[in-house]
Amino acid sequence: MWDFLKAFQKMQELAQELEKTNVVGSSTDKTVQITLSGHQIVQRVEIDDSVLGKREALEKAIAEAFNDAREKLQQLVMEKLGGGTLPPFLPGNIGLG
Repeated sequence: MWDFLKAFQKMQELAQELEKTNVVGSSTDKTVQITLSGHQIVQRVEIDDSVLGKREALEKAIAEAFNDAREKLQQLVMEKLGGGTLPPFLPGNIGLG
């Protein structure tokens, strides 16, 4: 049986730890880097001058960098949770949605 109280306490601890966590994602060509907080808030965006003025390349690089950062955050959260499965009622609010 799933221990709700233990899982709830673990989630609270994880939420507190994520407040102090940042991850950096990069576009595949490394022209854009995005720093996300542990709660998926964009903290910083760095753009290489070489993509300025190239709208499509910049849009693609931003999306890649954000997705990379979010994936890294998801992996970090799953590692912190012990690689287990999440309870079905979680709406993805801890970097997993």
